[in-house]
Amino acid sequence: MADSRINLYHNLSVLLDAGVPITRALQSVSKTGRYGRLFKTIQEQVAAGNSLSDAINQYPRQFDKLDQTLIHVGQETGQLAEMLEELSRWYSFRQRLNRTMRSGMLFSILMIHLLAFIAPVVPFALSGFDWSLYIQGILGILAIFYIPALIILAIVFLTAKCGPLRWMWDAFVIRMPLLGKAIRELELSRYSKIFSITYKAGVPITRCIEMATDVVGNQIMRRRLCGACDKVAQGEEMAAGFSRSLPREFICVWEVGEESGELDESARRLGNMHADNTEMRFSLIAQWTPRIIYAIVACVMIYYIFTGYSQIYGNLSL
Repeated sequence: MADSRINLYHNLSVLLDAGVPITRALQSVSKTGRYGRLFKTIQEQVAAGNSLSDAINQYPRQFDKLDQTLIHVGQETGQLAEMLEELSRWYSFRQRLNRTMRSGMLFSILMIHLLAFIAPVVPFALSGFDWSLYIQGILGILAIFYIPALIILAIVFLTAKCGPLRWMWDAFVIRMPLLGKAIRELELSRYSKIFSITYKAGVPITRCIEMATDVVGNQIMRRRLCGACDKVAQGEEMAAGFSRSLPREFICVWEVGEESGELDESARRLGNMHADNTEMRFSLIAQWTPRIIYAIVACVMIYYIFTGYSQIYGNLSL
């Protein structure tokens, strides 16, 4: 399903760029979909005298920190149309990632449920068609996959973003072989893009750093990047505050940008480069996830086959 924010932000950008007043632009965009209907309420608030930024900030669950930051900067600098177009591009990029992951996960989920219903058939038959044993077998297999998934969802959505559980989860994720590198590339892309956009718009560099750091979701990556603000406050270059655990090419390009006076352009290139790397790594995850699931399915099937064989052989021996 397409993200309605892609077209909504794009259409708003086109209208504002053409000189249409903000209230009329909000009135003109499509009111279909979750965000379209929400923007009808926002349009009423803007018509009542509130700024678009203030109206958006009233819905933190619906609008990410990224939306709030760019819309606020756009209004401050008079470049709201450009910021809305950037948001449209961002959600288009995120939609491509989601489609890539869904394509890799859909068949895997189907395999898990087929396994859950097929694997317990042997012990079910050997037990004299005991339905309670069969249902226990199904639930036991599904629990292998669902319990970890529920724990992860609880940590991500129910715990504080800066809490200890979220910190431990972020530390675990960033060290995972494939997913960790994909998350790292995604966060570096977000950081670089936000810095480039805000710095080019004329926002003071310390505030650019704060806003770019604020949209980094992984706490470990945020810690690796946050030292740049302190270094700039001390009169030093940003790159000197980056953690040495960040990719060397990222730091090098940033240093060149500071030395050449084209930091916004260097940050933009880094944002695009890491966005491409993000798509490539998530594509790899989508390819490897079914293979890992197949391996787990094979192991469980082998276990049930040998268990059934042992029961049959034991009965024959008696």
